[in-house]
Amino acid sequence: MIEEHQIGEFTLITLLDGIFLCGTEMIQAAASPEGEELFKGAGLPASGPSPEPINAFALKRSNELWLIDAGCGRELGPRFGKAADALCSAGYSLDQVQGVILSHLHEDHIGGLIKDDGTALYPNATLFLSEEELAFWTDATSPAKYPRMADAGLFKLATSVLRSYEGAVQAIKAGEQVVPGVHLVPLHGHTPGHSGVQIESGDQQVLIWGDVIHSTLLQLRYPHWSIGFDVDPAQAVQTREQLLARLASGNTLVAGPHVTGIGKIRSCCHGGYKLDLTKYR
Repeated sequence: MIEEHQIGEFTLITLLDGIFLCGTEMIQAAASPEGEELFKGAGLPASGPSPEPINAFALKRSNELWLIDAGCGRELGPRFGKAADALCSAGYSLDQVQGVILSHLHEDHIGGLIKDDGTALYPNATLFLSEEELAFWTDATSPAKYPRMADAGLFKLATSVLRSYEGAVQAIKAGEQVVPGVHLVPLHGHTPGHSGVQIESGDQQVLIWGDVIHSTLLQLRYPHWSIGFDVDPAQAVQTREQLLARLASGNTLVAGPHVTGIGKIRSCCHGGYKLDLTKYR
């Protein structure tokens, strides 16, 4: 599935990589009466799960083409890894991609950067990511500190991806510009250097907020509900709560790797939020 939005001089193209099922084993707080109410209100079984997207994004301006995240590739099985085909279906070739801006280095964001033989899928691309994120994944002590992630092969995958783009990896300071009109926004907690990507052109702006939210059904209504993949759950909750409060009082559009559509955050439900998509389909 391909969805396009115009952000000033930029064209933002959503590339659906696959659909995952977000249930109570991922967001344990949803195994509750409040969670049952949300699932049932969405027409789902009382215990879930909720189908959620894994998206990558293409960003085009004139003859320039970037990706924001890259999807799963072969990492999560045959139901995923469709982002590159979606990009080609939109009329672009893989060698046109000049840069890939990464929110973080989890497998559903970087698996799609390499071929089965471990070589770069986007041969002319430079990888951009935050300094903190690169430092975390390349620190030789990290696997011992996070054995569950190491056992899942996440550090091995990150090493393979970075090696396949050796000489074309650029670390960016938090908050700095990647290219004119596009900069990283530090949104730490999910990973130590997790970042959003802010796109601005004229009086329009959109924030692709990375993995601040994995389920709009569950975590917009209850922002304090964590997912099991957060490296620092307390920091991730604080980041999410502060970001949602800020967005609710502004006009920035939001999209995400696990968000269907693009819209604005609005307050509702006694401390919860909703994503207003009605004007932006």
